[in-house]
Amino acid sequence: MQNLDQIRAAKALEAVNRNGSKITKQTVSKLPAMIISNGLLAAAAFAAELKKEGEAKRPEMQDAMNQVAQHLKNSVHGINILTGCDSAQQLIKKLSGENATSNDLQRATGEALAFISYLKRFAVKESNESNV
Repeated sequence: MQNLDQIRAAKALEAVNRNGSKITKQTVSKLPAMIISNGLLAAAAFAAELKKEGEAKRPEMQDAMNQVAQHLKNSVHGINILTGCDSAQQLIKKLSGENATSNDLQRATGEALAFISYLKRFAVKESNESNV
């Protein structure tokens, strides 16, 4: 049986290495501060915002937040309200719904921050980012 750190690391590696991944260090590094300052629901709403044409306004951030949602649906976290959650939009809908408790949101927020720390470690740098 894997511990939570192993589960987080495996999912984060899978997320950044999959075909079509748009996750970059620059994008992911903004998410923890947004979540801490504004909350998980507001950060997910910002990441999932759409243009008038229906396209994602911030596709890299939306991709990262979708991966957070997919990680949180794992029953090992004990957030049963998020079962079947595959996107930032579904995350918002389920955590703001009538059946969600403040405890669900609190647990999801803590786990999202822990998972994002792994995403940030494994994400690739964009070519135009400075070497720090």
